[in-house]
Amino acid sequence: MCAFKTRGRRWWLGAIATAIVAVLATLLLRSMLEHAVLARIESAAVRHSMVARIGRVHVGVWPLLRLEGFDLDLRPGVRLHANMIAATWPGRLRIAVHAATLTGPAGLRVSSPFSAWDMAGILGEDLRLTLVEPQAGLAIRKRADPAGSVWSIEAHGLDVGSLLDVRRGTHPLLDGGIADGRVDLQAGTDALRFQVGMSAHGARLGALADNATDEPQLGDPTNVTLRFDGAWSGPEGAIEIPEVHATVAGAALSGALALRDLDTDPVVDLALGARLDFAQLLGTSGLEVPESLGMAPGGSRDLGSATIDVRVHGRPPDPASLSVSQKIGFRPPRPMPPAIMRLRRDFIFGADDGAGSRHPIDVSPASPDFIALRDVPPLFVRALLLAEDTGFYGHRGIDLRELPTALLTNWSRGGAARGASTITQQLAKNLFLSRDKQLGRKLQELAITFLLESALDKDRILEIYLNIIEWGPDLRGLRPAARAYFGREPRSLTPAEMAFLVTIIPAPIKYQSSFAHGTPGPGLRSLIDELLAKLRSVDAIGEVEYRRALAEPIVVAGGRPPGWSVAKWKHGSGALAAPRTDLNPNISAHRGLIAR
Repeated sequence: MCAFKTRGRRWWLGAIATAIVAVLATLLLRSMLEHAVLARIESAAVRHSMVARIGRVHVGVWPLLRLEGFDLDLRPGVRLHANMIAATWPGRLRIAVHAATLTGPAGLRVSSPFSAWDMAGILGEDLRLTLVEPQAGLAIRKRADPAGSVWSIEAHGLDVGSLLDVRRGTHPLLDGGIADGRVDLQAGTDALRFQVGMSAHGARLGALADNATDEPQLGDPTNVTLRFDGAWSGPEGAIEIPEVHATVAGAALSGALALRDLDTDPVVDLALGARLDFAQLLGTSGLEVPESLGMAPGGSRDLGSATIDVRVHGRPPDPASLSVSQKIGFRPPRPMPPAIMRLRRDFIFGADDGAGSRHPIDVSPASPDFIALRDVPPLFVRALLLAEDTGFYGHRGIDLRELPTALLTNWSRGGAARGASTITQQLAKNLFLSRDKQLGRKLQELAITFLLESALDKDRILEIYLNIIEWGPDLRGLRPAARAYFGREPRSLTPAEMAFLVTIIPAPIKYQSSFAHGTPGPGLRSLIDELLAKLRSVDAIGEVEYRRALAEPIVVAGGRPPGWSVAKWKHGSGALAAPRTDLNPNISAHRGLIAR
């Protein structure tokens, strides 16, 4: 017994001595170890085309390792920051991360105040990370594979909101709800395969608002599912996603995507189908049904539902090569919102001209400013549709065929050089939505657009549009615009004057400075001439008329261009000597003109 006790004391003394030696060795070698850890992390980041910066590295007994002020630049504009990362050994290696934030473009921020992970296999080929705090339910694993490495991420009953806070600026963007599912990534030297199958219960999406004064808010709770798989091939420059399925309250999406020759001459092949219930979708997006629709509180909030199928094929660098087909259906609500129904007859429109002012417009033959569609020169209608909505008489309110070209043109020009809103969408915005710049307004606009198309015929939509849209400060409607800018009735406008009025529609306030001296500046004049060229290309005007219009000086609001004289205009320029009076055949010619 005595010998056993003696051996026990020796063992404890040996263990204590070993621990003391280990501690002393750690303390003596701390500086060297800290520099080695820093160098190892920085070099590993460089190998993966990233940049790592660490404010301080601390090696000790408890924690074993502490990194303070950790920053990792994943790519330009994307950075991962953590106030502190600490490694301890409570029977296994545990990593604690304090105040971590991932920042990205457009003010995107994903943050986690604290998380702790058990780590296994750090020295082997099989790495496992298991979430311990703030809750269990998430595991990340990396394992070796002959073709590269395989990553898997599994979630089981994970309360995403307790782990991550997702924002854009100060506005909450997502509460992920309770998540279940799996993500698999197989990474090789020049290829990546991915498979995603995730669902979330009680998720809430951020309100689609873009105003600093808006109160941060989230939409109604909803269930979300997302499932897709595909592959990326570096040598072939191709991405293939043969099947995508996603659902959220109010919307169901499915489709496929293929991108080829990304490094040389990219080609896209996209098929997308969507089913949208607008009332549910607005609620999920944190948006209200616009009060301007006049729907009774507590009554039906049905806004109808749409089915949209679109296919895109072509070369994105060449917008003209893109082939886009669409198929759209709409189920209108019963009953139709009262504010939509009143548009079938005469009504008073309270135009919002900024600063809270409301300018009433009488949209009826009783008003001296009203112009019936039958009295609008067909050439003006032709110019309007060529510039704003070439497929007006053929689509169901939206024209996705114009969207890819518009987006790519804007991208190439570095700004909003071209729009893709149809005339019905513009009317929806003017009649029912505020001037506030909200991302969600496009969703509200889409719902109202389908309502307008369901309740009104195309001629009535166009007639209302021409009588209420803005043409300048406190200036709405075609007849007042023709009088204000040229002192004449619409039927007496020249082709060049018509082109002027149509050209300034997208930005009637912005363009004021372009003709402040009485005649359009070079930039605006070039846009007018482009529209005249389009009219000539579809034979809406003849060659002689086209050349006269190009030479005609456009004189706005009584101004005079330098060197201008009546005699020179009539005889020297070859332009029209008098206002046209023969541009008013019956309005039934409109559809014929568009079909040419």
